[in-house]
Amino acid sequence: MASQAPFVLTAHRIVAEQARMNVLGNTLTFRAAAIDGMCITRAGDGLTLRIRSDGRATVGETKIQATVLRNLASIGSFRSKRDVLVLLAGGSIPKLELSRVELVIDGYLVTSYAEIPGMRLEVV
Repeated sequence: MASQAPFVLTAHRIVAEQARMNVLGNTLTFRAAAIDGMCITRAGDGLTLRIRSDGRATVGETKIQATVLRNLASIGSFRSKRDVLVLLAGGSIPKLELSRVELVIDGYLVTSYAEIPGMRLEVV
């Protein structure tokens, strides 16, 4: 897969601790998160790569570089609409809850660890 196609992270639900957004740097960071129904997909060069887990994946300290403003509309359903304003202002959310998540990762995703039970890798 030589093209620069982005990855797309979808999930039924994400609960993240100490979430913070840097709009200028296009980054979303959090201390830890539980991710239900996670799927990371990348399509390019006629192939689609998928990493999925139907269970609850857990990740540690995580930083995601993505075009934040483009993603706000599709990042998912915020349990608290106030959280969007706090994140945009550079504040921290102690417990960020999202459902029906679709996050386009056009930069990178780095995490200190990931536990992905029942992980499946598909190339189609």
